[in-house]
Amino acid sequence: DIRIELLDHVVSDVEQKLKPENSEYEFKELVQESFESLGWKENFNGGAFEKVFLKRNVLYVKKVRKKYGQEIKSKFTNIFFLLEVFFLWAFLFLIHKNSFFIKLTFTLEIIAVVLFLIFFVVKYQLFKSSQLNAVFSFAVIPVSVHNLLIFAPQILFDYEKMNLTHVAVTLALIIPFLYIGFNFMLKEAKSLQKIYNKLME
Repeated sequence: DIRIELLDHVVSDVEQKLKPENSEYEFKELVQESFESLGWKENFNGGAFEKVFLKRNVLYVKKVRKKYGQEIKSKFTNIFFLLEVFFLWAFLFLIHKNSFFIKLTFTLEIIAVVLFLIFFVVKYQLFKSSQLNAVFSFAVIPVSVHNLLIFAPQILFDYEKMNLTHVAVTLALIIPFLYIGFNFMLKEAKSLQKIYNKLME
């Protein structure tokens, strides 16, 4: 996506300088000048490349933050999602004193998160896309919060054993946001893949 954005930058740069009376040779010169300004002759080391790259990354983060906020809002105003959350909470309430089922739910959640992240990284080549990196950074926030909520009492209050009710409440709070985050990642990845495929046709 950065290559596509850089191409867009070159096109915009040439459009601003191009005049109707310019010849084909002058057009090619303008294109070359634009690439050179990005540091093309030095293998994109130096020039305006870093500035364009950083500017695009900042734009991605702003865009993703806004879309992620909208995704959360849309989910929590969706009656079907709220019903799913209610049934999850009811299930966790019923099992919150059962050590086996709480541990099983906790383990399945961790396995699901790890498998999803492996799938996502492999399928969508996460670290080759700046936009997907921005999406990933927002979508996995619940994982960090989850770890904080689970282990903070042990660290701060020197608990030797996790309280089952505490684990159940943590799962009830985090699982809905994990679902939203991972669903958001898939939607964005599919959308970007479609754009990329069209541009490559």
